[in-house]
Amino acid sequence: MNEITAKVIKAYMNIGAYVYMALPNTKYNAEEGGYKNSFNQWEELAEWLAKNPQYKGGNVGIDLDRSTLVVVDVDQHGKDGLHSLKDFLQSRAVDPATISATYLEKTAGGGWHVFYQGEGKDTKKRIISAMDGLDVLNSGGVIVAPSVIDGNEYKATTELETLQNKPQWVDELGQDKTDSKKTNNQRHARYSVAERWGMIANGFETGQRNDQATSLIGWLLSYAIHPRTALEVANVANNQSSQPLDSNELEKVYISVLKRETAKAKRKEADND
Repeated sequence: MNEITAKVIKAYMNIGAYVYMALPNTKYNAEEGGYKNSFNQWEELAEWLAKNPQYKGGNVGIDLDRSTLVVVDVDQHGKDGLHSLKDFLQSRAVDPATISATYLEKTAGGGWHVFYQGEGKDTKKRIISAMDGLDVLNSGGVIVAPSVIDGNEYKATTELETLQNKPQWVDELGQDKTDSKKTNNQRHARYSVAERWGMIANGFETGQRNDQATSLIGWLLSYAIHPRTALEVANVANNQSSQPLDSNELEKVYISVLKRETAKAKRKEADND
């Protein structure tokens, strides 16, 4: 890990964030516990990295379950989340320029992460598709700068010191979805069944290859398909891609998802005992 990355991680920790490491070129911590392998003290993270050196050159993530941060995730890949957000703010008589007054990052996929300091009493939830192209996140893990996916960087466009307290309009995003099945404390599917079949037929999209491979493999494993068969199907999809993942990278994604699904199955068995 270079000095710049270490400095940024310490800055996140100084605002109360719990930081975890993801494998290089991925969004995932493949060890048991996943993103919950997070730390608010640099010495503790350094100790964890000494035991898991494969993460030293990896990506940086924030465990939103343990942090008080709230992230408005603005998707610009296939959906115009920025347009949705601007329309929403204008309907609330809020100047759209307000989003550039807080800590802001450009994501590897071309979208934006708008960060706010939440409150400790906030209910932990992920509102997926609060509006078209907009998610509201204060649980789960989120990758942050400086990180790289498929050669594309997460970049801070404002200073971390500009982080503002969560405004009222953030709570109003997706208010009509708070009682729907899309809002709970669990991870939600980012892709539909039809989209996953499309991955098999047409391959993974450049810029979303890791995400889509993870989603596809996890979906297959959820149907109790033999793990190696799930990998074989993922290989078929990868080979259809205009820019396929390296076979070793796809294997890493597969191992990460398999570990996660195995741990999930064990927890479910324990709950049923």
